[in-house]
Amino acid sequence: MSPVRGRAVLPDRDDDIAAVDGMVDRSFGGTGGLVVVTGPLGAGRTALLAECARRAAERDVLVRRARGAAAERGYGFGVVRQLLGCDAPDLFPAPEHPGAGPAKSSDAVSEALLEVLRDLTAVRPGLLLVDDVTRADPASLRWLDHLGRRSAALRLTVVLAASDADVPVGDTAIGELLARADVVRPLRPLTAEGIADVARARLGTRTDDAVVTALGEVSEGNPLFLDAIVEELRAAPSDGLRVSEQQVHACTPARLRDRVAAAVRLLPEPTRRYLVALSVVGDVADDALLARLAGLDHADIDAARRVAGAAGLIRPGRRPRLRHRVVADALATLGSAEERRQTHLRAVTLLHDDGIPPDRIASHLLTVTGSYPRWAIGALREAAVLATRRGEPWTAIRYLRHALLADAPEADRAQVLVELASLERSVDAGLGLRRVVAAVPLLAPLTARADALCRAMPLALEGAASSVLAMLRGVAEELDRVSDPGHANRELALRIRARVLYADRHRLAGVTAAVARLDELERQPGGLPLDTPGERELACVLIHAAALSGRRTAAAVAAVGRTILARESSAQHVHSTIGIVVGSLCMADAPEELPAWLGVALDHARAEGATATEAIVRAELAAVLVCAGRIPEAEEQVRLSLELFEETDEDALLPGLILAAILPALQDRGPAEHILARYGAAAEVPDGFGACLQMLRARVALDAGDPDAALEYCLDAGRRFERAGWDGAAVAWRPWVIEIRRGLGQLSETRALAEEELVRTRAWGAPIQLGRALRVLGEICGRDRAEPLLTEAVEVLRSANDDRELDRALRSLHALHDRVGHPPPDASRPATAQAAGRAGLTPAVLVDLSPAGRRGGHSGAPRALTRSEQRIALMAAQGRTNQEISGELGVSVRAVEKHLTGVYRKLRVSGRSALGRMWKDGSDLSA
Repeated sequence: MSPVRGRAVLPDRDDDIAAVDGMVDRSFGGTGGLVVVTGPLGAGRTALLAECARRAAERDVLVRRARGAAAERGYGFGVVRQLLGCDAPDLFPAPEHPGAGPAKSSDAVSEALLEVLRDLTAVRPGLLLVDDVTRADPASLRWLDHLGRRSAALRLTVVLAASDADVPVGDTAIGELLARADVVRPLRPLTAEGIADVARARLGTRTDDAVVTALGEVSEGNPLFLDAIVEELRAAPSDGLRVSEQQVHACTPARLRDRVAAAVRLLPEPTRRYLVALSVVGDVADDALLARLAGLDHADIDAARRVAGAAGLIRPGRRPRLRHRVVADALATLGSAEERRQTHLRAVTLLHDDGIPPDRIASHLLTVTGSYPRWAIGALREAAVLATRRGEPWTAIRYLRHALLADAPEADRAQVLVELASLERSVDAGLGLRRVVAAVPLLAPLTARADALCRAMPLALEGAASSVLAMLRGVAEELDRVSDPGHANRELALRIRARVLYADRHRLAGVTAAVARLDELERQPGGLPLDTPGERELACVLIHAAALSGRRTAAAVAAVGRTILARESSAQHVHSTIGIVVGSLCMADAPEELPAWLGVALDHARAEGATATEAIVRAELAAVLVCAGRIPEAEEQVRLSLELFEETDEDALLPGLILAAILPALQDRGPAEHILARYGAAAEVPDGFGACLQMLRARVALDAGDPDAALEYCLDAGRRFERAGWDGAAVAWRPWVIEIRRGLGQLSETRALAEEELVRTRAWGAPIQLGRALRVLGEICGRDRAEPLLTEAVEVLRSANDDRELDRALRSLHALHDRVGHPPPDASRPATAQAAGRAGLTPAVLVDLSPAGRRGGHSGAPRALTRSEQRIALMAAQGRTNQEISGELGVSVRAVEKHLTGVYRKLRVSGRSALGRMWKDGSDLSA
């Protein structure tokens, strides 16, 4: 009978199937043979035997199949019973116990079984298939060996499948049986073409060459690994989207894990211990370390490595590695959690003793919970330092957070808290402050407590609990009582005092104390000291208080601010009181040097992934842009700042404190409504912040067409500002009242307040505020007084930074001359580029601060996505569900939905399917 022809259904196994077919062909001619198929775990031995059985059955060949099992090795002739038990039941009476054999002697049974086979194959050729033959019982192995010696005289083909890992060294029975084979077929890994065939057959159009390459890298051509990974990818929700290489590399099928775990359980105990040790220490493993961790000698290690390699569980090399993450997952299921913990503890101790770098040790410590050696806390701290230097702050945060889980002495725990605060404050200022508050009571030395408090972001102190502020004041008073502080302690005292005054700046007593300290320092022979960082931190708070209270001129405030900018790096300014100088210079209409200074800080924050820091810097840039009258650009910076704050889950008053003061000047009222929704119902807020919230309510009321309510909000804001001591001209609530009352027809009250505002702004001296006050009063005065007021307003504003105010003054002056019939003294001109140039705010300076400049877009393109929106958009486009995205990123499902809504709006797409089409077409999902 001719063999079945055609392409085999198993990829890359045509030659192996042909070898068995050829032996079956011989059996039709009366000559049998023995074929042995070998390979590691998952090589496809069982599938090959099944295909051979199918093909033989189609040729009317008698097929018998059996499988060895380690649990049945004590069951005499167990494999033979599977093959021929139904054909010769009398030869196999039921044994009295599992170890009992047949009633007749083994030799007699062997001969009788051969006779049965001769009878069966006399009618048609036979095919015996035995899988996992190395796990067969000894009696069956002896009979198979006996059969192998006589198979040539039978019309019988015998195919035995053996795992490479199951052939014991020195086992003569198995060795002789396998050596007797006519044909040995070691199953090779699948070729790239075979992998591509499997991928395209299962995944269809969802695959491409890159995915096939990734599948080859991950599976290394092993059919079991390839099949499990492809099936997992096929079953995942996709919406028809292409599978990504990242999905392939991240795939760890549970079915494959369980299959590997079952195979590992059958390996010799030394091999299991070797693999567990290797999974724990990873790629730093050498034989000496593995031997100590696994409790094996070098001979055992050599044997275990050979068996593990033969099983296909490790990659060969000078330092062996597990072949896939799923192998490590499988090994993790073998023992209890406490056993794994103890293994990891032994491993980190050995690694520490061997001098392995701290960051390598730390990655192992992350898997250990509960108590561990005290040196391990030091290793985690050192690893955090190294990670920070590499620009990996989140890795450093993970190390330090894990160190907090240990049962450490108070001093060690306090140091970890302080170091953690220094990192977390850049992503969550409120959390950073809480770390500091937890650390201070654990620290005995005064200097250590002061240094810890200096790690908290000053902005987080505003609105902090009274107990926190009491802690800060207590340390400040202790430092003041030190008789001979020395330079270091003096610097700490200055920095702590600066923070006390910073936190008190919303109270009249705090502002008064700051101005009194400024008076005292300026009376010194050298004037206000600015030589050391501590002196500059204190000076920033003092001049800010003077600006708020109107106790210094704008020129004096600007002079000190510019000096500080020239001496201070901007990279870390948000973590000290230096940051308050931005507001002081904006109030003084002196922002010329701020764009470049803040640009450096923005680049630094982006590079570090410091979300909260970047949000603050963008809010500061918005204030600079408002000062220059560049409202659309300011609105974009506010939008980006708010989105970054949303990413941080910041629970302090931080976003509101930064943005509330500038939002009334914006045309878009959305940010104002956002801040009011978040903080408007807060039970207690600082007076200054509360006044800013009232100004936001006034803005919203005006937009809603309710000027009466807006006026009440503004007047209440003024009362709050005055209660806080913020009654200087730099706090611009009066111009709002003037404009609203003017619109309501309350001219006498408007004129009186405008006269008062002009006096205040002349004393303050900031050109924009003075020009505005001159214009407003000129617009409501009689002609004789109006012309000199408006003319002066134009002259003052020509030297200022705000084109909007200059254009208003010019229009008012031209309108006055039109009414009286005089020609205008000057033609109006476009102001934006010229005013920006005067302020140092050229488009070239600010282009990289815009989303278009930052992401390579243009003004006509859809609005740019934030980093978090880009991540979520990509995952959604790849077919992940909201629940999966939520779990992987560690955010709520609601947050995912909110981000996707923003993505759809910005990219102008209808939904998830459109996102998927964009991704499949190669469109840019970031823009």
